[in-house]
Amino acid sequence: MQFRKIANGFMVRLIKGEEIIATLTTFVEEQKILGGFVFGLGALKDLTLGYFDAENKTYIKKVFPQDLEFGNVTGSISYLEGKPFIHAHVTAGDSDFTSVTGHIFSATISATGEFFILPSDSKIERKPDSETGLNLLDL
Repeated sequence: MQFRKIANGFMVRLIKGEEIIATLTTFVEEQKILGGFVFGLGALKDLTLGYFDAENKTYIKKVFPQDLEFGNVTGSISYLEGKPFIHAHVTAGDSDFTSVTGHIFSATISATGEFFILPSDSKIERKPDSETGLNLLDL
Protein backbone atom coordinates (compact mmCIF):
# COMPACT_ATOMS: atom_id res chain seq x y z
CA MET A 1 0.00 0.00 0.00
CA GLN A 2 1.00 3.55 -0.68
CA PHE A 3 -0.72 6.67 0.58
CA ARG A 4 -0.49 10.41 0.63
CA LYS A 5 -2.11 12.79 3.12
CA ILE A 6 -3.90 15.57 1.26
CA ALA A 7 -5.80 18.65 2.46
CA ASN A 8 -9.16 16.94 2.98
CA GLY A 9 -8.19 13.31 3.50
CA PHE A 10 -5.98 10.57 2.08
CA MET A 11 -5.24 9.11 -1.34
CA VAL A 12 -4.49 5.39 -0.95
CA ARG A 13 -3.23 2.92 -3.53
CA LEU A 14 -3.58 -0.77 -2.78
CA ILE A 15 -1.28 -3.13 -4.64
CA LYS A 16 -1.79 -6.52 -6.25
CA GLY A 17 -2.52 -9.21 -3.64
CA GLU A 18 -3.81 -6.93 -0.89
CA GLU A 19 -7.23 -7.69 0.59
CA ILE A 20 -9.34 -4.54 0.34
CA ILE A 21 -11.36 -4.47 3.57
CA ALA A 22 -8.54 -5.78 5.81
CA THR A 23 -5.95 -3.39 4.35
CA LEU A 24 -8.22 -0.35 4.57
CA THR A 25 -9.22 -1.29 8.13
CA THR A 26 -5.55 -1.47 9.16
CA PHE A 27 -4.95 1.90 7.50
CA VAL A 28 -7.87 3.45 9.45
CA GLU A 29 -6.39 2.09 12.71
CA GLU A 30 -2.86 3.27 11.95
CA GLN A 31 -3.96 6.76 10.90
CA LYS A 32 -6.42 7.04 13.82
CA ILE A 33 -9.29 7.91 11.50
CA LEU A 34 -12.44 8.42 13.61
CA GLY A 35 -14.97 7.85 10.85
CA GLY A 36 -15.80 9.04 7.38
CA PHE A 37 -16.21 7.76 3.84
CA VAL A 38 -14.13 5.80 1.35
CA PHE A 39 -14.43 5.80 -2.45
CA GLY A 40 -12.44 3.75 -4.93
CA LEU A 41 -11.87 2.15 -8.32
CA GLY A 42 -9.54 -0.45 -9.78
CA ALA A 43 -9.35 -4.20 -10.40
CA LEU A 44 -10.05 -7.12 -8.07
CA LYS A 45 -10.59 -10.88 -7.86
CA ASP A 46 -11.88 -13.40 -5.32
CA LEU A 47 -14.80 -11.10 -4.54
CA THR A 48 -17.28 -12.24 -1.90
CA LEU A 49 -20.45 -10.19 -2.24
CA GLY A 50 -23.44 -10.08 0.03
CA TYR A 51 -27.08 -9.22 -0.50
CA PHE A 52 -29.03 -8.48 2.68
CA ASP A 53 -32.26 -10.47 2.90
CA ALA A 54 -34.30 -8.10 5.07
CA GLU A 55 -37.07 -10.61 5.72
CA ASN A 56 -34.69 -13.23 7.15
CA LYS A 57 -32.22 -10.65 8.54
CA THR A 58 -29.27 -12.39 6.98
CA TYR A 59 -26.81 -11.96 4.11
CA ILE A 60 -26.90 -14.16 1.03
CA LYS A 61 -23.29 -14.47 -0.14
CA LYS A 62 -21.80 -15.30 -3.52
CA VAL A 63 -18.14 -15.63 -4.57
CA PHE A 64 -16.82 -14.25 -7.86
CA PRO A 65 -13.28 -15.69 -8.27
CA GLN A 66 -12.51 -14.12 -11.66
CA ASP A 67 -10.79 -10.80 -12.35
CA LEU A 68 -13.23 -7.90 -12.32
CA GLU A 69 -12.83 -4.17 -12.79
CA PHE A 70 -14.58 -2.05 -10.22
CA GLY A 71 -15.77 1.38 -11.17
CA ASN A 72 -17.14 2.17 -7.78
CA VAL A 73 -16.48 1.23 -4.19
CA THR A 74 -18.45 3.40 -1.79
CA GLY A 75 -18.28 2.89 1.94
CA SER A 76 -18.54 4.37 5.38
CA ILE A 77 -15.92 4.20 8.12
CA SER A 78 -17.17 3.78 11.67
CA TYR A 79 -16.52 1.81 14.86
CA LEU A 80 -18.28 -1.33 16.05
CA GLU A 81 -17.52 -2.64 19.53
CA GLY A 82 -14.45 -0.38 19.70
CA LYS A 83 -12.90 -1.55 16.42
CA PRO A 84 -12.85 0.13 12.99
CA PHE A 85 -15.60 -1.11 10.69
CA ILE A 86 -15.72 -0.44 6.96
CA HIS A 87 -19.14 -0.93 5.42
CA ALA A 88 -18.60 -0.90 1.66
CA HIS A 89 -20.49 -1.77 -1.50
CA VAL A 90 -19.03 -2.33 -4.96
CA THR A 91 -20.12 -2.39 -8.57
CA ALA A 92 -17.76 -4.52 -10.66
CA GLY A 93 -17.79 -5.87 -14.20
CA ASP A 94 -16.19 -8.64 -16.21
CA SER A 95 -14.86 -8.89 -19.78
CA ASP A 96 -18.42 -9.32 -21.10
CA PHE A 97 -19.33 -6.01 -19.44
CA THR A 98 -21.68 -7.83 -17.09
CA SER A 99 -21.83 -6.16 -13.68
CA VAL A 100 -22.46 -7.36 -10.15
CA THR A 101 -23.08 -5.25 -7.08
CA GLY A 102 -23.51 -5.69 -3.35
CA HIS A 103 -21.88 -5.56 0.08
CA ILE A 104 -18.15 -6.41 0.02
CA PHE A 105 -17.23 -9.11 2.49
CA SER A 106 -13.80 -9.62 0.93
CA ALA A 107 -11.89 -9.02 -2.29
CA THR A 108 -8.26 -9.08 -3.38
CA ILE A 109 -6.66 -6.45 -5.59
CA SER A 110 -5.69 -8.05 -8.92
CA ALA A 111 -3.91 -5.05 -10.47
CA THR A 112 -4.41 -1.83 -8.49
CA GLY A 113 -6.93 -0.11 -6.27
CA GLU A 114 -7.15 3.66 -5.97
CA PHE A 115 -9.06 5.01 -2.97
CA PHE A 116 -9.93 8.36 -1.47
CA ILE A 117 -10.67 8.51 2.25
CA LEU A 118 -12.61 11.49 3.55
CA PRO A 119 -12.22 11.47 7.36
CA SER A 120 -14.79 12.69 9.86
CA ASP A 121 -13.86 15.17 12.58
CA SER A 122 -15.61 13.06 15.24
CA LYS A 123 -15.88 9.37 16.07
CA ILE A 124 -18.73 7.54 14.34
CA GLU A 125 -20.16 4.46 16.10
CA ARG A 126 -22.44 1.58 15.05
CA LYS A 127 -24.94 -0.18 17.28
CA PRO A 128 -27.08 -3.30 16.78
CA ASP A 129 -30.63 -2.65 15.64
CA SER A 130 -33.06 -5.41 16.62
CA GLU A 131 -35.69 -4.39 14.06
CA THR A 132 -33.42 -4.80 11.02
CA GLY A 133 -30.79 -7.16 12.40
CA LEU A 134 -28.07 -4.79 11.22
CA ASN A 135 -25.39 -2.76 13.01
CA LEU A 136 -26.52 0.76 12.13
CA LEU A 137 -24.80 4.12 12.41
CA ASP A 138 -25.55 5.70 15.79
CA LEU A 139 -25.83 9.39 14.97
